[in-house]
Amino acid sequence: MPYRAEFPDFDPATMPAIPAGFDDVSWCNDSCPSFVDEGAGMILFIDFADPADREVPERPRFSVGEWDGGATGVELFCSDEWPEVESFLADARRAAA
Repeated sequence: MPYRAEFPDFDPATMPAIPAGFDDVSWCNDSCPSFVDEGAGMILFIDFADPADREVPERPRFSVGEWDGGATGVELFCSDEWPEVESFLADARRAAA
């Protein structure tokens, strides 16, 4: 299901442009929308813009973890800054190529 169906309270105006290769795998039992790049073995979580709306307000808004096809593994990177996430994803893809 797309994140907007699974998280109807998530303001789409606060959603950054999802990088190519990531598919929306959001599920309402998670704390926020998520997107998987199976080829790169990564899952991207994008939490609510307002920390007060997050399950864990002190956690950074964006996190990237390992993806093994059905479960998340080790957290690879997290930040409150989207440009830092984009840079990490680009570097991780280059390193894997």
